[in-house]
Amino acid sequence: MTTYAGIDAGGTLIKIAYVDEDSEGENTAQRQVPTARQEGAEASALAPKLLKFTTSRIEEAAAWIAAHLPPGTRIGCTGGQAERLRRLLPQHANFADVPEFEATAEGAVRILEAESRGSGGRASGGAAGEGASSGAAAPDSSAPDSGAERFVLVNVGTGTSFYVIDGAERPRIGGIGLGGGTIVGLTGLLCGVRDYAEIARLAPLGDREAVDLTVGQIYAPAQPPIAGDLTAANFSRPLPPEGGARPQDYAAAVIGMVAEIVTTVGVQHAKLHGARRVVYVGSSYEHNALLRELTVRFTAMLGSEAVIPEAGPYSGALGALYAAMRR
Repeated sequence: MTTYAGIDAGGTLIKIAYVDEDSEGENTAQRQVPTARQEGAEASALAPKLLKFTTSRIEEAAAWIAAHLPPGTRIGCTGGQAERLRRLLPQHANFADVPEFEATAEGAVRILEAESRGSGGRASGGAAGEGASSGAAAPDSSAPDSGAERFVLVNVGTGTSFYVIDGAERPRIGGIGLGGGTIVGLTGLLCGVRDYAEIARLAPLGDREAVDLTVGQIYAPAQPPIAGDLTAANFSRPLPPEGGARPQDYAAAVIGMVAEIVTTVGVQHAKLHGARRVVYVGSSYEHNALLRELTVRFTAMLGSEAVIPEAGPYSGALGALYAAMRR
């Protein structure tokens, strides 16, 4: 039986989704990753496994692929580092280039379709650790339902891209230079912490008001006309607290800024295109409780509904996997 894989080689992470004859697999964090329904293909009866590597470890990712995926594996590859990865795998000739925006949209649509059938929309959930595989529901190589409700898709990776998903029409409608890369880069500049997992751990312990100027600070002691903890100006507190801002305060402020801007632009696109829901995917949401919480809150405050699928960080890899299976 043929082995299939989808690889999303991005600027920060390399994500892999694959199916093979060994349905047991080497497994660590088991998690049901929703995908679409079956059409009976033998390969579709197997659950895709998911894993990731940082792009700085691209040689290690290539070594893993060479050791675990047979040379005849049908691989759909997408992302800015796809060509670099391909050159490290001369023994794997069965590659298909999948446009990045197409792969992301396809994967997201499949994930949502499956969740609406059985799992239900989820705004929280874990993910496999770096370099580890995880269990997943079986994929479907057929076309997804084109009659689903229109929504705006926001892919928060290193930067952020926006799409409007309306059946088979899935154009990318813009992008901004803020995302997970901003969280790492700016927090690192401000306080020296550059590990994403550590930033995500610290942020819920921080106080944005130690760094940002808030509406409540401006109006005090009067009652503000809107929520007092909303930001009036990022990184603009005129007098820092006694002892200065802590690393966790900077982490909270940076994540808050990214959440505010991403949701504001996403909801504006939703209103412009007559969509009720804004669906947020991308690796930035993986294990980042504060970013997820603020995304849901700010989207609701702006009048839309936020959906953050559990499998969203792997939407590009899953979309590339489906493309490989359709070849």
